[in-house]
Amino acid sequence: MSLGAHVAQMCALFFLVVITVLWNICNLAVNVLHQWKSRGSHQPVGLIISCISISNVFLELSMSAILFLFWADLLFSVNCLPFLRTTAFIWLQSICVSFWSIAWLSTFYCVKIVSTSSALLCKLKNNISFFITTALLLTVLFSFVACLPTLFFQLPSSNGTTANGTRNATNLRLVLPAWIDGTLYLYVLMGFLCPVPVLVMLPTSLRLVAHLCHHTLRMKKNENQVQGTDSYLMVCRMTVSMVGVYLTMVVIFLIFLARWTPGKFPFELFAWNLSFFCLAMGILLTLLNKQTKEKLMSVCCCCCWVNV
Repeated sequence: MSLGAHVAQMCALFFLVVITVLWNICNLAVNVLHQWKSRGSHQPVGLIISCISISNVFLELSMSAILFLFWADLLFSVNCLPFLRTTAFIWLQSICVSFWSIAWLSTFYCVKIVSTSSALLCKLKNNISFFITTALLLTVLFSFVACLPTLFFQLPSSNGTTANGTRNATNLRLVLPAWIDGTLYLYVLMGFLCPVPVLVMLPTSLRLVAHLCHHTLRMKKNENQVQGTDSYLMVCRMTVSMVGVYLTMVVIFLIFLARWTPGKFPFELFAWNLSFFCLAMGILLTLLNKQTKEKLMSVCCCCCWVNV
């Protein structure tokens, strides 16, 4: 890649990161302000939106820091190792919390919206707020524990050390200490990041899709009942869209992984993938949250009025 194209890619990615971070901070600020004003009512949706927004912000910032080290050829620098460990820990935990928050949001709306005659599911529906809040807090705790080994990874001994303390990254990979089984840890972490959340998202999102189809057919038969559940339908669409964005990102990541060769991992493409994921999540959360959408509309109207 030429120097001009490389600089253009850096600037474009930097612009995307800034937009994504600001959008998610806006979602977080409006959501926290709304939760603070309505302290009497406790809804796990606000907590989930806050977790997704915070995770996306930290994910973008940590990914940008890692990418900067990669561009500056300092990713495998001995002097930058403590910073890389901390950044990788924040990055992985942010990914875990963001992915699992989407899974719990899909579960919450599936149980809350879809009708059922099962006594067990009815009992779960009555206690879904407590269940989702507890599950979300346990997810944050478990992701913290699961990502702790990244604070201990080391650079293997290598003869490719350069004069400025960096190492040749072609055949170099980060390793965990001897007391951690690296292969087992990788399988557990990857399972926690991808297959297990998918097992939660797919059944709940498919059930929401079935509910959408059933309700649409019922509305066509009886046009007088159009106004009743528009908000629920919008929530279903937004939640299913979030799951769709997550699954798309996973498929793209698997394509990257299938084409991966040692020393040629596409860091830039992976960063673009995560940045678009965080931006799409921010936009969908804005559409999902009535307060954030109203604030955004008022800001746009004010901007248009000022320009006129």
